[in-house]
Amino acid sequence: MRRIALLVICLSMLIAHVGCGQSQILSETKQAEKDITNQVEKTDNKENGSIPTSTETTPQVEDHSDNEQSTPIREDVCELYLAVLEDLWNVDPGLNGGISQIGIDLSELSHLTEVEKDTVMSEFASKHNLPYIVGTWEELCEQGYIDKDNLYWEDGLFFSIKTNEDAVWNLPDTKDGDSVPEFTAFDAQKWRSGLGAYFFGQCTAQKKADGKWSYTVGQEAIS
Repeated sequence: MRRIALLVICLSMLIAHVGCGQSQILSETKQAEKDITNQVEKTDNKENGSIPTSTETTPQVEDHSDNEQSTPIREDVCELYLAVLEDLWNVDPGLNGGISQIGIDLSELSHLTEVEKDTVMSEFASKHNLPYIVGTWEELCEQGYIDKDNLYWEDGLFFSIKTNEDAVWNLPDTKDGDSVPEFTAFDAQKWRSGLGAYFFGQCTAQKKADGKWSYTVGQEAIS
């Protein structure tokens, strides 16, 4: 009886072991089928142009191109102030001798945008093949370019143009429907020292019918 009972126990263990093996094989088979199905779905998604869902988030890059619309540069206005700087350059040419750099201040010129100011300064300096420094007279003194105590810039020449906010206009008579003429007023100077400077004062400029600007100098002074 003991032998029969032992034989029954051994047989039960063998059946259980075989059952476990079959369960493991079945589990592995199901996993393989699942992997194959996922691979097929991914392939189909790529071919169809669809994007598979994922729990991972991809960083999004914001597109600011629509918000970065630049304002067109007004070439006619830039040409006006380039002409003013060039006329200053040409008067009293003795002030220009021996310079290796120029300073330009257009910070108080409200008629130009910041981009237009950069354009004017860059083109003027490029024409004379000189590096330029942007800043007011006081700032150039603080930075050590101009000798403030002796009022002298040894190797440089300072230019500035600023809008004349107090200008008084004698506007021409206009009829209903006529476009209002474009005017502006400004003062300009070039400076080398306390005893070497040239000034254009009470300048007025008007845009003509052909789109070009012309200006007149109200007063000229030299020191």
